[in-house]
Amino acid sequence: MTVAADRIYINGDIKTMDGASVAAPTALIIKGGRFVAVGSDAEITALAGPGIQVVDLAGAVVVPGFIETHLHPIMWGMWLSNVNATTGACPTIEEVIAALSERAATTPAGELVQAWGFDDSLVAEDRGLTTADLDRASVQHPIMVRHLSGHGVYVNSVALQMCGIDATTVDPEGGVIVRGADGVPTGELCEVPAMSLVYKLTPAVDPKASSLALLRAQEVMASVGVTSFHDMFVTKEMYSTYRELEETGELRLRARLYLGHGVHDQLGDIPEPTALVNVGGVKLISDGSIQLHTAALTEPYHDLGGCHCGGMAIPSGSLDALVNEHHAAGRQLAIHTNGDQAIDFALDAIAAAQAAHPATGIMHRLEHVQTLRDDQIERMVELGVVASIFVNHVYYWGDRHRDRFLGQRRGERISPVASVVAAGLPFALHCDCPVTPVNPLFTMNTAVHRVTREGHVLGAEQRVSADVALSGYTSAAAQITGEAADKGRIAVGLLADFVVLDGNPMEEGPVDLSALKVLRTVVGGETVFEDV
Repeated sequence: MTVAADRIYINGDIKTMDGASVAAPTALIIKGGRFVAVGSDAEITALAGPGIQVVDLAGAVVVPGFIETHLHPIMWGMWLSNVNATTGACPTIEEVIAALSERAATTPAGELVQAWGFDDSLVAEDRGLTTADLDRASVQHPIMVRHLSGHGVYVNSVALQMCGIDATTVDPEGGVIVRGADGVPTGELCEVPAMSLVYKLTPAVDPKASSLALLRAQEVMASVGVTSFHDMFVTKEMYSTYRELEETGELRLRARLYLGHGVHDQLGDIPEPTALVNVGGVKLISDGSIQLHTAALTEPYHDLGGCHCGGMAIPSGSLDALVNEHHAAGRQLAIHTNGDQAIDFALDAIAAAQAAHPATGIMHRLEHVQTLRDDQIERMVELGVVASIFVNHVYYWGDRHRDRFLGQRRGERISPVASVVAAGLPFALHCDCPVTPVNPLFTMNTAVHRVTREGHVLGAEQRVSADVALSGYTSAAAQITGEAADKGRIAVGLLADFVVLDGNPMEEGPVDLSALKVLRTVVGGETVFEDV
């Protein structure tokens, strides 16, 4: 007996992430983009018959393709053409100013100069940018510098003047115009409602530039083993980019799109999901960033004198209405919730929507859940709400969360993956690129070891095993979107999406998953990346 096949892979060490799988398989048969057999070299070779293309894995480890459940690839790709203001490129404010000055010198007067990736809590001066700083770079151009969190921008005086923002301008609901003691805006605008006041300065997105941005991001994602990804906050124009690249054959990874509120109405009838593009639901940004003190907490920020708890970007009453609208329409919601107050409001809204429309059966998501409490985990389980956890915060900002923003008690427990797993709450891990780089193995390693940028272990009790971390990018990640019948495991009938590694991510004992190397990334049986 033989099995029709496109190709077979042999001589591998296959980690199926499938509890029902055969023990220690070494070979695969792929046909029509799916796994049709998994077994030993002898079994698979006999089933495949003669004349089939054979790929020798030379003993390498095979795991299911990585599912990156929260990032912003087009935005990331677009930002890469702007000045890089991350601390890796510009560790001081002076270097940020110098880089902006250099870009301004080659930009026609009056045109916007943009930078991305600035972080006031990591830069050497340990403060935000001001109009005085940015005016030193240029007063012939409006300047806009995006905070690494994506929740704030800094602009110069030219930009403020062009947008009519001054001491008399009222803060928009859900947004903050940061002001000095004299009431004059400092140039910092936090959260979308306030940032939108200066967005009119940004040029319209060119469709070709959008396509190039996505292709640039796709190349990097494939190189780190991502086979499926969730784009979190897609506009009508971004949606068109996905469809066009799918039609031309240039889109090679699987994209699950979460549209901004109102985009469904703009698009009208959305086509049925295809092999590569699926509209997964709607993204709502309910609160802000802990690093900017805009995430909504139930207890005050540790470093602000015991009185400030942040706030909601979407007030709770408005959030209730939005959640009810999309829940009734049968759309999965992915709600950005960094602060525990925002988590409470989101769960309240979901509970009310479920009571009003109990028959939809939609499994909603909470994103990031930095300050998730145990009682909230229990409530999520009861409501059937799942979590996509931004565990990279532990490495990049864990020291500051503990020592500055949240204090030791709350800071030690950010991104409580172990508590989530112990409660049986469906979960996934994510990177939120461009906030942190896309690298699933690094993110898994952070969940396993919880070591901060300064080398401290943050909340040792929240560490998880390597196989649990791997599930957060494979089998468990597929469950939070109801796609476990197609993705996340290596098993007969599932999509042939997998990653070939130079080592075993589930090796017993201390293992540095971030040191592993991706040798090959395969989507639907086709190689989309190969290390040569």
